[in-house]
Amino acid sequence: MRTANAKLRFEAEQKLVRFEHVIKLQMEEIAKLRTENKRLLDWILGNTDALTCLQGIYQNPESSEYSKIKAASGALPFERPKLSVAVSVRGSDILGECLDAAKAMKTINPPKTFDHESES
Repeated sequence: MRTANAKLRFEAEQKLVRFEHVIKLQMEEIAKLRTENKRLLDWILGNTDALTCLQGIYQNPESSEYSKIKAASGALPFERPKLSVAVSVRGSDILGECLDAAKAMKTINPPKTFDHESES
């Protein structure tokens, strides 16, 4: 009788261990789903934009390598803008003077034309 009770107790403990493991897995899945729901709600309600969406994809460890690369390349121009150069000239307008001189050189007076009738 004692061995039967011990066997039942052991089986019950094993079931509890399995149930605890299943509950732990379920809680992890619920946490993932909550995160996904929040992300979707933010997107639906307009709390996020396309850039935030792309960042979420390439930062997500569960995204495929292809998706990460595609999302990162789409977000790159907005995260790291291309460098540009702006020139500001102070003082005399040297560039303007050079352009005016170049325009004057391009303006050539057309040659004078003469009307001539041949005497044949």
